[in-house]
Amino acid sequence: MATLYVRDLSEETLAELKIRAARNRQSLQAYARTLLEDEAATPALDDVLERIGRRARARLSTDDVLADIGAGRRRE
Repeated sequence: MATLYVRDLSEETLAELKIRAARNRQSLQAYARTLLEDEAATPALDDVLERIGRRARARLSTDDVLADIGAGRRRE
């Protein structure tokens, strides 16, 4: 298991993290580890947008879409 040191953290930030850890009945180390693991498990926005873009690529042209809309209107 790796070790991570955080330097130059403000006293206010440290105090707030300690309070939040205590509220969750965790040590500061366990609380910080949970935050970091959750962050690492969350995909980056750019990755999500790229995946959406790959899935959402239209296989129809604009003309195909307009033709289908017109055909649907004629059926009604």
